[in-house]
Amino acid sequence: MAVRNRCRGFNPQAVLSLCFLLIVSSLSLADAAQNSSHAAGSTTPPTSASPTSRTSVSSAHGSSSPAKSSGSTLSAQPSAVPLKPGQLPNSFPHNYTEIPAGDFSPEWQEFFLVTQGLPNITFPLPHNYAGNIPVSRPNNTHPNNTLFFWGAESTQGSLTAQSGQLQLLPWMIWLGGGGGPGSSSLFTSMTANGPMLLHNDFTITQNQFGFSGLMDMFWVDQPVGTGFSTVDSDGYVKDENQVASDFIGFLSNLVKVFPSLASRPFILAGEDYAGIFIPYIANALFASSSPPVQLHKIVIGNGLIGGFDVFPNLATVSILESFPQLIKFDQNVFKSFQAQAHLCGFDLNLTYPQTEPLPSFSPTAHPSPFWSFAPNEAPSALDRREILKSILDRRHFDGSYSSGRPTSRALQSRQSSELPGTVTPSYGCALFDEMIDYAANFSFPWTPGNFDLYDIPNVVSPQASLDAGVYFNSIQVRGALHAPLSKNWSSVPTYPFGSTTKFSSTTNIYGDPSPAPASFFNDFISMAESKGVGLVFYSGANNAIANHRALEILIQNATFGGTRGFTRKPSTPWNDDSGDIAGIVHQERGIVYALFDNVGHLIPHWKPNAAYVFYRDFVLNANGTGSITVDSNNNLAVLGGEDPTRADDAPRIATALYLGSATTASTLFAPAATVQAWSTFLGNFDAVSVQNDGVNAAPSLWVAGMLGAASLTIVWLLVA
Repeated sequence: MAVRNRCRGFNPQAVLSLCFLLIVSSLSLADAAQNSSHAAGSTTPPTSASPTSRTSVSSAHGSSSPAKSSGSTLSAQPSAVPLKPGQLPNSFPHNYTEIPAGDFSPEWQEFFLVTQGLPNITFPLPHNYAGNIPVSRPNNTHPNNTLFFWGAESTQGSLTAQSGQLQLLPWMIWLGGGGGPGSSSLFTSMTANGPMLLHNDFTITQNQFGFSGLMDMFWVDQPVGTGFSTVDSDGYVKDENQVASDFIGFLSNLVKVFPSLASRPFILAGEDYAGIFIPYIANALFASSSPPVQLHKIVIGNGLIGGFDVFPNLATVSILESFPQLIKFDQNVFKSFQAQAHLCGFDLNLTYPQTEPLPSFSPTAHPSPFWSFAPNEAPSALDRREILKSILDRRHFDGSYSSGRPTSRALQSRQSSELPGTVTPSYGCALFDEMIDYAANFSFPWTPGNFDLYDIPNVVSPQASLDAGVYFNSIQVRGALHAPLSKNWSSVPTYPFGSTTKFSSTTNIYGDPSPAPASFFNDFISMAESKGVGLVFYSGANNAIANHRALEILIQNATFGGTRGFTRKPSTPWNDDSGDIAGIVHQERGIVYALFDNVGHLIPHWKPNAAYVFYRDFVLNANGTGSITVDSNNNLAVLGGEDPTRADDAPRIATALYLGSATTASTLFAPAATVQAWSTFLGNFDAVSVQNDGVNAAPSLWVAGMLGAASLTIVWLLVA
């Protein structure tokens, strides 16, 4: 089974410069390229091809007359070592042999076709194509700025069809984002929804749930400089608008190579940070008078549409309802969080349809030290995490967290200033941060730094790390995929917006200066509706940072089809092909919403059967489950029925936590009686009572935590 890899990183506010220093160092400490070959089917890591230095820089593919290379396709090439200390890496495509002359055209299909055998694969692959294509910035600035793609066709000849053919056959691009703006989609292609699965021992197996079995698929590394995409040292994107502009430039060149794609229905999809990329790209396509592709549907899974500041706080109480282990099932602590949510205005009342527009909120800071301890799950991240953690301990903390928990003095200081019925002064309305810190200080098995933003029940620490770079950076794989030799492939959380490692003043923890798409979500929905573009949003119930509650708030506050929000509460179960209930689904007026049970992010990896069925039935096809219909009595009804116990505001109370080091070694279960008592408490909990009585009676969270640590006993069952 593929190991767990989240590709997540530290808070760039504290360590952005250091992260890039490590990246540059890893590129400069390279060995000479090795020319030994590796037989297909072997399970040992393939031979690495590390760049060496050269003085000249080749032009990117797509120039008016690209030169053909006479050198070996596996020869050593320039490194991305900066010319000056602190300068960002410079990279460029490799001019492999047999590059066609002139601009992009169908003649390039033969060049991009992957014909050289990929290591460790013992089964047939669909026809697939790979390489770098320029983004073609205005006035030919930064000609080495390219995006790397890897595409696989669903049926033989479907990608090489001529212009105007297969006009009803959809195709899809998947964007990475599982760990931040620097995440490579190639990682997803090899661990989740591609035609093959790479395992931690470097064996590769066929993926029966790969999306290329459904439609023609492309995985694209973007923005420029991500993964195998190349970039001039001063050509990194400055913001999301440039991300979109570059992507459209890439699409314009891609459809020259595969001309049928220009008129076929195009699906743009991705998870996590792609929830920020995709709305900007879609808006740019909407605004274009002659878009290069026919955008048909947008699919965003676990999207960070609301950013990192407001929407996690809006979802905090909902998270605690479903994961009371974070507060040890302490009802008084829950009441205190509920009271603070009320004081901050976060206790929003969702109605179906939404009768009144929901208020807007000001961004909140992130006071928790968690953001500097947060685990980095990029390739080879475990070593980097220890390096960064030791530096952060010395430079960014006052000592209260140095032992792993706040000192008595720090707690006493907080308690003396935090009166019942008020927001916690040291946190303000940053309830999400307060929840994380409470769990780290009072709730076993959490400790500072091991809270998983993307999968709450996962308390495995340290996380396992699959270094896919060992595979992608081998000479065999680079040659087969026509990948650049001027850089090493990596998937990292950080990205140097504006070609600088100096962190900008922004609420985005990765330094992205652009507003989160939530700020223009209503306009985005309206424009998609006017263009006839379908919208699909889904979340994993275990995801904290992109929690489903935040997505539901966004949808209910949007006007589409002349009505604000859904008219019925999502509560319709849907099944995977094994007959198991995968979650709930609802669809109205061009928008599909789904909530997957028992999973966080990377749903195609952790729930491959369910993800495959969902994309087959609700993205590619028009399964009507969860849609509004008329019954035999001429009354409005929901196709597939409605189950109130599965409504989106009915908490799915987690019963298990997963423990271990690098892999799950045991499962921690809460007793059924404890879970039932919590369910009863929530069912009897009167929101009005909380607002009136709870504000005056709820104890300080930190006081309650200390009392709970001393007196509250919860029986856990540890199952190895």
